[in-house]
Amino acid sequence: MKIFYFTATGNSLSIAKEIGGELISIPQAIQKGQYEYEDDVIGFVFPTYCCYPPKIVREFLAKAKLKANYKFAIATYGNTMGKGGDGSEMIEFGKLASAAGHKFQYLNSILMVDNFVDTFDIAKEIEKIPSKKIDENLAIIKGDIKARKNYVKDPGFMGKVISKLCKPLVKGQDKGERAKKFIVNDHCIGCGICSKVCPMGNIAVDKVPNFSNKCAACYACLHACPHNAIHLKNERSAVRFRNENVTIKEIIEANNCLN
Repeated sequence: MKIFYFTATGNSLSIAKEIGGELISIPQAIQKGQYEYEDDVIGFVFPTYCCYPPKIVREFLAKAKLKANYKFAIATYGNTMGKGGDGSEMIEFGKLASAAGHKFQYLNSILMVDNFVDTFDIAKEIEKIPSKKIDENLAIIKGDIKARKNYVKDPGFMGKVISKLCKPLVKGQDKGERAKKFIVNDHCIGCGICSKVCPMGNIAVDKVPNFSNKCAACYACLHACPHNAIHLKNERSAVRFRNENVTIKEIIEANNCLN
């Protein structure tokens, strides 16, 4: 089994690790120009950005040539958007997959910590972890995949409505200009970790980070900075998060586009 993943704060990588198999970083696959893969089972694990798969995932999926008897995709997300509201990212993923000639038998999502500091107080998000029943829901997903279950999560009416409302936000996010809102304070020591966790090669460090216009809005740089030196204008929280089952080293290995 091969699992393609994209991660910023470790949520998606932690899920990919738990499912098991050969893990392939989407940023690294793109950097190497590798798009053709074959296995008995192929899966994707990625975060949800404004009810959609991240741009980097969408672009890889459009170019990938995948041969497998069973394909699945799991999206991590951080809020339910009302009853039945989650799952809209999987509908969008399914549309993109179909357009690229892929048929996925299983599309599901799992509630985890939201790292989107524009909207969420990260400290409160971390406090909610026990109520999100991550291990319990992951066990169900793993069982489904092992049983080669056919399933597509239904986002319900509200999910479909909110997905449409979010489309302009996604288009704005896709422009790559989110880093214009970043502020680097005096705590920065120029260590370069922010540039190493960036999946887009968008950060050059010369004493302090300088941001280009290819930002994926993944916020890996904000959350990975060891000195909490990178902030967003009008952020809801200065608290940072990384999944406890994933190290900074693993995120660097997954995303570093500078080597």
